[in-house]
Amino acid sequence: MKKIFMPHIEAGSGHKIPAMAVKESIEAFYPGKYQIDVVDFAKESGALKDDKALKGGWEFLLRYPVLARLGYKIMWATRYDSEGYLSLFAREWLEKGTEYLRNYKPDIVFTPHMFSFFTCAYIREKLMLPIKLIGYITDPFDACPWWAEKRMDWIIVASEIAKQKLLKLGIEEKKILIMPFPVRRSFFNITKSKEELVKLYGLDPSKPTILTSAGGQGIGASSAKYVETIYRENMPFNVLFVCGRNEGLKAHFDSLKKEVRSGTVLVPFGYINNMNELLSISDFTIAKAGASTTMESLIMSCPIIYTDWAACNEWTNVEFAMDNKAGWYAPDAKTFFSIIREIQNTDILKTYKENTKKLGLKSGADEIAKFVVQQLEQS
Repeated sequence: MKKIFMPHIEAGSGHKIPAMAVKESIEAFYPGKYQIDVVDFAKESGALKDDKALKGGWEFLLRYPVLARLGYKIMWATRYDSEGYLSLFAREWLEKGTEYLRNYKPDIVFTPHMFSFFTCAYIREKLMLPIKLIGYITDPFDACPWWAEKRMDWIIVASEIAKQKLLKLGIEEKKILIMPFPVRRSFFNITKSKEELVKLYGLDPSKPTILTSAGGQGIGASSAKYVETIYRENMPFNVLFVCGRNEGLKAHFDSLKKEVRSGTVLVPFGYINNMNELLSISDFTIAKAGASTTMESLIMSCPIIYTDWAACNEWTNVEFAMDNKAGWYAPDAKTFFSIIREIQNTDILKTYKENTKKLGLKSGADEIAKFVVQQLEQS
């Protein structure tokens, strides 16, 4: 059985989810035909020190986004690529990753992580592996120097905007393909009706429902303080608050519900796998500007109030939503509650929901899956 290797770094879910989406589509089209492994590469290869450093570095930048933005600008100014970074700071991963792939023997690689672009290209060259490398840029409207690995056979992007940035970075046009952002097939499989879900979570059907996410890691998001204000001030909303892996944040809101009575219906969650269900009953979202959150919300016709963004690649998601009047940016409390009042007192939410539908966004998982298998069978 041929092997399809899908390496990533699991810092949040922004890279794993697109890989899982493509895996699901391949398995749907070709059941049982291929071995497909979505792998947290540094960790699974045994490079635990590098894995901890890479993930810890991202968590640090989530807490101090000004540093992420500064680093992004320096990267563009110097064209500092992932080879320069990983060659200095991830030698353990390069060594253990080499042994991992020597033993694993993939037939093709599909990776949605910038660092895996370089590591897999480096290992293929070192071991002289006769395999193709296909990468997917998970920033829908961006491509920074860390994605610009010239040894990839193909780099797939979600937009013409991202393609043009890759061209500026020296990637040959023949290597760049445009396919929509991949969303899991199971994401669209919602087995419960809206009425059943509203009852399940104890929501008030007469009130608009807000889905609020602090991101997969639940770090560095302003949404928490806004949710608390909405709750303490008895605003007429249902609020579904996804705290991610931040157990302390979840515990705080569980305690708040016990200590303070409110006309706001608040339902806190930890890390979840049913965002699709929550989106299906939500009228709009409050979120950090991650790629998966953005694309899933807009595909489900949920306008977004962005409260946070980390590096500049996430700002491009905010710009896209704002340019198409499908989202807002609230950099501070005054702006945020001004938007909330406008939603309460006007028909702007209806207009923005209609705008999300006009975007015509869809999942590219099936298209990408067919391309990966086509290249595999032509090898």
